[in-house]
Amino acid sequence: MDSLLSSNSFEYLLETIIKNEISVSLNNLYKDNDFSTKKYLTIKEVSSLTGIGSSVIRQLTFSRAMPHRKVKSRIILDENEIKETIDNYYKFGWTDPDNKWDVNSVQSEIDNFHKTKGEPTMIDEIIRKIIREELTIFSNEIKNFTKKDKESYYGRTVLTIKEAAHHFRTSPATIYNLIKDDGMPHFKIHSRHFIVLEEAEAYLWRETAKSYAEEGNIYWQRILQRLDWEEKERNAAYEKALKRLEESTY
Repeated sequence: MDSLLSSNSFEYLLETIIKNEISVSLNNLYKDNDFSTKKYLTIKEVSSLTGIGSSVIRQLTFSRAMPHRKVKSRIILDENEIKETIDNYYKFGWTDPDNKWDVNSVQSEIDNFHKTKGEPTMIDEIIRKIIREELTIFSNEIKNFTKKDKESYYGRTVLTIKEAAHHFRTSPATIYNLIKDDGMPHFKIHSRHFIVLEEAEAYLWRETAKSYAEEGNIYWQRILQRLDWEEKERNAAYEKALKRLEESTY
């Protein structure tokens, strides 16, 4: 087939990318990678674990944008996500040797963000990203099927309301409220609601950033700006690739 396609043609490019990505995916398929989900801690638990006071932990979520998720009024934190912030606090306290939290620097970064991100994405990188994402889902589907330890929905982890409440350290009533009042992603089979874990975590992360950004917290505005840009680029990448694929069929 290679000999029938010009090395400059879109079809040849697509075939080459697919072959490369499938090869990588197959090589990684049965590696012993740990795809375990996050284990969330409360502020009190983080304080006990780190020896840092609860008030300081809470302040770190504001003044250092320490990663966490807000489930209504409750803050939950993942030990791996907060490690960098905690380590920096141990080393430097509230000092800022790299000016990462200087207000003027952050504002300048926000203002200049789209200028530095304005370069067009190469079509091969767009396609590669899409294929990689789909192969990752496919690989996880196979792993979940062979393990048979968790119900899977397109390679993602599906939780009941009770399981979601346990995971996010809250009550089933709160999860129902998040679905009804705030629009948490979910799907429904007959009268039962189900949560796709990865979608719910991404949703809570963005809503957390949005809530602080709307209050005027510039550090979280920086995070939200990047999240918005990534979502926009992801949607644009799919549209460009689909358009190019449609054009190549005519």
